[in-house]
Amino acid sequence: MRYPMIEIAMRCKKAGLFGLFLWAAAIGAIAPGMTQTPSLLEQLKKGELLPPPSLPGRSENGEPSSPSRKSQIPPLRIQLQKAEATFATGSNEPVVVITMAPRSGRLFHELTLNNIGRRLVLRIDGMIATEPIIREAIAGGVVQISGDMTITDAADLAERLNRGVAKIEVELVAD
Repeated sequence: MRYPMIEIAMRCKKAGLFGLFLWAAAIGAIAPGMTQTPSLLEQLKKGELLPPPSLPGRSENGEPSSPSRKSQIPPLRIQLQKAEATFATGSNEPVVVITMAPRSGRLFHELTLNNIGRRLVLRIDGMIATEPIIREAIAGGVVQISGDMTITDAADLAERLNRGVAKIEVELVAD
């Protein structure tokens, strides 16, 4: 007794690479359990697959839920030219003035230009430094970080930023 797959393999053996493809196609026709499963897109189109509840924007029963505060685009990593601790004009509070590298400045300008009215999160070493609302495009690549800090804190932060020890990221917050 000969098996159909072996018989097909013997016939296709002399055909080389083309025979290998024919053999693979024959296996798919003979052994349907070994064929490739439909893609996720095909399953979604047929309604066979619901996104798992752990996906953002879905509740436990798969229904849309209120949007999360996580942005749908990855954070923008800021590279800087220099950071300087100084005092803000007018309020005289300690601030850190960050001058971005040219490429980061252009990307930051584009980000703020296209997202006026949205909230932006600025993180230093993963910790939220500030969450301003973008009121206008910020050109020139210079930003100022202010808040509850002493001049010593501002100087330490500026030093860490200048040494490249601290990582700066900005990210849009989903509405």
